[in-house]
Amino acid sequence: MNLPYRLKRIVELVPPSDTIADIGCDHAYVSIELVRSGKAKRALACDINKGPLQSAAQNIAGEGLSQKIETRLSDGLKEVKPHEADTVIIAGMGGLLMERILTGRLRDFDRFVLSPQSDIEHFRHFLIDNGMNIVSEDMLIDEKKYYTIMTAVPADTVKPQRSDAGSDGKNTASSCDNHSASMETSVHYKNEEDFIYGGLLLHHKNETLYSFLKKEKLRYEGILEKTQNEAVRKSYELCLKALEAYK
Repeated sequence: MNLPYRLKRIVELVPPSDTIADIGCDHAYVSIELVRSGKAKRALACDINKGPLQSAAQNIAGEGLSQKIETRLSDGLKEVKPHEADTVIIAGMGGLLMERILTGRLRDFDRFVLSPQSDIEHFRHFLIDNGMNIVSEDMLIDEKKYYTIMTAVPADTVKPQRSDAGSDGKNTASSCDNHSASMETSVHYKNEEDFIYGGLLLHHKNETLYSFLKKEKLRYEGILEKTQNEAVRKSYELCLKALEAYK
């Protein structure tokens, strides 16, 4: 199975798990790869639509994994019981939809591997405002599109975790215990630019983010040459502040 790069990266960032819940599983490629590789003993491949779930079931059967991967018709996490999985994976959805799915469920699982497609600044605020620690972030390009992947855990249940190499070779994860993970979150997610661009991405000098910031800088400068829009100027200044992390 030839996974797209962003899905490969999600698989890499999932720690060894007894059971993963793949929410919005589509064709269940992530679930299949995690179980086939031994990173997960069991998987719940969940989707709100019957069509993708039928395709997922066919793919799972084709790999001989029907005894280890269960397909489940579910609107988000509604059909997944608390602690039925230790790792929840949600990717390919907008941040606001992911917030709706996760509201009231953040204490029901040990960890979350998340890749919001929009409203990422708002989504980071949602996690931290609801007592979560963001313990890793990665940013990558796949098919000319930018993707952000983050790992979050409840602040009171942080467990030791191996640091994984980021897509640019730099460490992405950084939690060791409850105290250090809480400190990591409070230190790296306090300024406005940290929530817009990712405090850990800036801290670890993620090269993909650096490329993105340089493009954003030029884009804002082009706009400001034509109009002195205050909102654009503020965004430009925050972009410059983020770039200072790379000096």
